[in-house]
Amino acid sequence: MGRTYHSATDNRGLDVPMHEMASFSLTQDQIQAFNRDGVVIVPDVLSEDDLRPALDDIDEMIDRLATKLVASGQLSRDYREQDFEHRLACISRETDQVARAIWNGAMHSPGIFGILTNPRLLEVARTFCGEEIVASSVYRLRPKIPHYEYGAVPWHQDAGYTEPFCDKAMILTVWVPLVDATEERGCMWALPGVHHNPTVLTHVARQGKSYLQILDPDLPAGVQPVCLEVKKGGIVLLHNRTPHVSYENRSDIVRWSMDLRYQSAALPTNARFTRLPQEMDPLKNLGLEGDVPVACYPPEADFLVASAARPHEVIRTPQAFARLREAHMPGPTTPRWRTI
Repeated sequence: MGRTYHSATDNRGLDVPMHEMASFSLTQDQIQAFNRDGVVIVPDVLSEDDLRPALDDIDEMIDRLATKLVASGQLSRDYREQDFEHRLACISRETDQVARAIWNGAMHSPGIFGILTNPRLLEVARTFCGEEIVASSVYRLRPKIPHYEYGAVPWHQDAGYTEPFCDKAMILTVWVPLVDATEERGCMWALPGVHHNPTVLTHVARQGKSYLQILDPDLPAGVQPVCLEVKKGGIVLLHNRTPHVSYENRSDIVRWSMDLRYQSAALPTNARFTRLPQEMDPLKNLGLEGDVPVACYPPEADFLVASAARPHEVIRTPQAFARLREAHMPGPTTPRWRTI
């Protein structure tokens, strides 16, 4: 790559310079497609070895939760004989407590941290976010259960959830399937090119729901959605202003996925690290407008995940990551959407 970038860890939680691990870079066609469309599918980024620690951690969490439910009489058996793609579907026919616990983002295990800090993903993030990269701990682990409404996600932009100050900035979402994501299994769909509009579309909050939604009349006219089928090991890159959606899983397996977010360290962040001169004044240096928030997404803790200028301030271990999440006090977000 021509330069040493300091990554947090490999999947074992060990410090490894990025140049020793990262042997992946986006092609010019992929970069141009992302800049043009605000979305691109990139195949063959992560290996089974990259993903396996996270899959094992998920299995362990399901074991733990299922054992408790069996002991309390709320689940007939733990379905341990089922494979990763089917087990949670079997459990969820009796109770959705395990699925909801996972959806609510309770995990901050070494395997999850290993994906967040995977050197190949950080090389992808560097392409769009620069050399100094902040990751949000607001990753989401999403088990889309077959024929289960809770897994469907309505049309939205990720920017709809962040502070208005950051609307015109670029925050990269990296969507990581843990099984093959097909149309039948409820893969994502996106509206290409909409990210060029610097104004975030109108969202509404559904009464009693934890998500925002762009209603059909507020979607841009004349833009055809694209289906984002991607095999395990590939990733989908999304601009924060790219509208996307996913529908019901019509298959018999769980469509497991993770979504991660990366941004330039120059954007507002609650991560604690020494600011470089060019990061001191986002109003001046980024050309953004309004009151500068404490972070683009205050409810969750940010952390420095890769840095050429201050590698000693990178969060390097899953233990430090867990402490960060456990100690963080969620900050308020600016209310700007009506509730229906």
